[in-house]
Amino acid sequence: MPLSLFSSALSRQFAQMGSRIVERHRRCEGWWAPHLKNTADFISQHLPSGARVAVLGAGRLLDIDAASLISRNDEVHLFDADGSCLRAWRSGLGSDLRRRIVPRIEDVTCCLSDWQALVRDCKSVASLERQLAALRAPLPAWASEEFDAIVSLNLLGQIPLYWRDVVRARLAGLSEPQEEALAASMGELQRAHLEGLARSTADRVIVVTDSEYYFYEASTVEWRVEAALFGSARTLLQSPGVEGRAVIGKDTWLWHLAPQFIEHNDEGEIHKVEAIAWGR
Repeated sequence: MPLSLFSSALSRQFAQMGSRIVERHRRCEGWWAPHLKNTADFISQHLPSGARVAVLGAGRLLDIDAASLISRNDEVHLFDADGSCLRAWRSGLGSDLRRRIVPRIEDVTCCLSDWQALVRDCKSVASLERQLAALRAPLPAWASEEFDAIVSLNLLGQIPLYWRDVVRARLAGLSEPQEEALAASMGELQRAHLEGLARSTADRVIVVTDSEYYFYEASTVEWRVEAALFGSARTLLQSPGVEGRAVIGKDTWLWHLAPQFIEHNDEGEIHKVEAIAWGR
């Protein structure tokens, strides 16, 4: 299957983001270990064998038991926007497992290139604010493919962040109405992702995602809290049933993403992670 690539500039940006994740993992491996194990265990417990599986946001396969997942399924489609993931997907696996991998270097939102062009070509700040508020994300193309199971892997909370950074680079010092318009567009990306999962033909859907960000300083007991889910994403994620599927598993834990004095001296960052599995 041919790879679906975007512009070289956008590809480089995603590769840089992926490289930063790998570097942070190396620095924080001990702090990340419980989160990575919890993620891999939850997926292993709730993913059926013998299926055609899609893993959205596969990355460097840090948070799944790749050998087990691939060996138990006939065909595993690994989706990520970072083309440098290809080497990680193919290294460390025997030839039999590699034959079952279908690499998919794609933007899982199917709209970031167009949205980025909108920001780049916008003539005025007022016009951009109106366009942000009016944006509607399309149903992702992968939602119409025939998969038996789909895993959204630590992706839902990350989807809007690249887009947020693009907009803030264009609009320095956002006003309150601009922040609200930006948050609405971020929620659109998450809504479309969850809607794609809901409308898919997959009998099993698994989502592992950040739901809140906690920022702390070692010198104080007060924490700053930021939402990782926007718009209707929180409600959709907590739905008791999705297109004929029922919740068959739930879990939550904390991920010490960036320990203070390891990543930054001024503060540390911990994420609340939620995992949900739906099945027919």
